[in-house]
Amino acid sequence: MMPVKSLGDKLLQGFYTLFLFTKSDAFLVVTPSITAALAAAGPTDPLTFFQAFVWMELHLLAFEIRNQTYGVDEDKICKPHRPFASNRVPMEYALRVYLVTVAVALCFSFYHGLQLVSVGYFLGTTVHNEFEWAKNPVLKNTLGGWGYACYIGGPMYIIGHHQPLSTTCTHAILASFLTFSLTGHAQDFRDRSGDALMGRKTIPLIYSQRVARASVILAMAALTYGLSKRWSPPPLVIGAFTALFIMTSVTLSVQHREEDDRKNFVWYEMWFICAHLLPIFERCEVRIRSI
Repeated sequence: MMPVKSLGDKLLQGFYTLFLFTKSDAFLVVTPSITAALAAAGPTDPLTFFQAFVWMELHLLAFEIRNQTYGVDEDKICKPHRPFASNRVPMEYALRVYLVTVAVALCFSFYHGLQLVSVGYFLGTTVHNEFEWAKNPVLKNTLGGWGYACYIGGPMYIIGHHQPLSTTCTHAILASFLTFSLTGHAQDFRDRSGDALMGRKTIPLIYSQRVARASVILAMAALTYGLSKRWSPPPLVIGAFTALFIMTSVTLSVQHREEDDRKNFVWYEMWFICAHLLPIFERCEVRIRSI
């Protein structure tokens, strides 16, 4: 019994370590991506959902392992729980862990016929990390938007049982790409000290706080209106979506301390998740019409 228990403990520790790589992405990446995939392509059976979730997690994990390899000093300040920053995983294993994760992700993609999506995704992560395109604020947001398009598109294809994506799915992917490309720098306000340490030129560091925050608020205003018009949710949902936009705007405008930005970022996350939930109303309407 003891060897079995010991093996079980090691497996749990291993899964927990992998979880720590993506822990910070639970609300900003995992939740909206899976929400959008289910909203536009679902519902589905538990096994198919699990496969879609694993596909997304493998690709996110590969990116985070490589990205955190280059950001250990920053993580020691802002996110000390991460495996490399806490020395839970020694740095000498970083490349091997990354390559194994990429290999597993590619094999899983071949199984689902998503190899081209994975190749395009890993090209994007390579220029983001190795070629340091993320140091350019515009390219950083655009590459982040491309990442979301992949995190959503792959699971959609799996949830849809490998059928061609519907117009609703395609528009949901494009909406996600556009939403993060225009507002993704909202997350940079809470990481200003770490970004300054790493020499990154993020929008909150390049421009005045008034200009940087206004760029997020104006983009969110346009997206709140545009997405509401595109997906036509019920008035109550539009009201909730608009209320989240207002709360995000007020906290961004009034409180400028980095500590406050970390606390208030949850309003943006909820607005972002809501934006990814909206396609469900068009899908449900289409299903009702087909009955």
